[in-house]
Amino acid sequence: MKAEIITIGTEILIGSILNTNGPYLSRKLTDAGYDVEYHASVRDKYEAIRDAIETALERSNVIFLCGGLGPTQDDMTKQALAHALDLPLIFDEKQWDYIRNVSMSFSKNITENNKRQAEFPEGAVVIPNAKGTAPGCMLDYEGKQFFMLPGPPREFEPMADDIVANYLNPVHGKNFITSLRLVNIGESKCESMFREAKIETENVEINTFAKTGEVEIKVIAHAEDEGEAEIIEKEYAEALRALRELFAEFIYGDGERDVFETLVDCLTKKNLTISFAESVTGGNMAHMITSVAGASNVLHESYITYSDEVKEKLLGVKPATISKDTVVSETVASEMSRGLYEKTKSRYCVATTGEAGPESATGKEVGTVIYSIRKDGEEVLKESRMYKGDRTTIQYRSSKYILARILLHELGEENGRE
Repeated sequence: MKAEIITIGTEILIGSILNTNGPYLSRKLTDAGYDVEYHASVRDKYEAIRDAIETALERSNVIFLCGGLGPTQDDMTKQALAHALDLPLIFDEKQWDYIRNVSMSFSKNITENNKRQAEFPEGAVVIPNAKGTAPGCMLDYEGKQFFMLPGPPREFEPMADDIVANYLNPVHGKNFITSLRLVNIGESKCESMFREAKIETENVEINTFAKTGEVEIKVIAHAEDEGEAEIIEKEYAEALRALRELFAEFIYGDGERDVFETLVDCLTKKNLTISFAESVTGGNMAHMITSVAGASNVLHESYITYSDEVKEKLLGVKPATISKDTVVSETVASEMSRGLYEKTKSRYCVATTGEAGPESATGKEVGTVIYSIRKDGEEVLKESRMYKGDRTTIQYRSSKYILARILLHELGEENGRE
């Protein structure tokens, strides 16, 4: 089933905002077994929207129009669709009452142009918008299916979830889809490894997607009927088994949960605490952990030990060590994590030092990041790594890498790995 996503908004094309709606909906549709063949972005221009719709009609079965449902004159998605399909727009009194009530609950002044939001192409089924004043809608037209959704992500995402769960026609046959989440491996190395292992088959498709500091492997198979479902399911299960074995040292989970959520969940289940003494990472690791609900169950204490004086006073780093090896050294990182453990007694104690730039204060190369990780007081991981990029990139990538090392270490112990 071919799907197409058309995002409407001049602000996207000129770079004022990032288009997150398209990728969000693509993931949902792919997981539902749809083939997302095309993405298009057009300006808030009547002719451009209409032309995009007419093009989509020729090549796609299910078409999503994202944005342009507001009350202003540049919100023309429904008008353009009605024109392209030669359908009249019908004013819906019931939806107008709803829009007025919602606007008043948001303390917004209702104006005459808000009535545009209560107009729908003839035959459309209204889809409620629980987060805003612009309802969406679904329209079946000559075997094609159209969905219109509002543009703001806080309104778009829950409506997209609702559409995929309750409005989309089920894809014929049986789908098999799994996302494997990997850290501390590059996409090119990841792909070359599974290509060399010849895991992909004619029926099992494997794709990789690079993200900041991690890789997603999407494994997809589809059986057209029950007769071939059993055979394809076995191929699919064997491919998954082979991938899990091949990337055992890098896989941290399945699905959409990121490394921070997975780490917090893992530590919570085992009743493990974690503390940080961050220098080069500047509090990034603590921020990543606290961005996850339930972080209070695991985060014990956190310090930004940026100056030499604080490292010495708070963590007991020896001035002689700094003088001999410089503050950007593995010996200082080890003394930092030891002092942190003595201070907090957390199950995991993590310390970082390094040079994030733009200029080096120690003579060590900008991008150098050194970390030391202790579990129950014993140093279990220590490493010096180089990162390219600006200060923010170095801090983010190194923080994510170190947290991933902790997660993989804990998962490795759990599964008998080194």
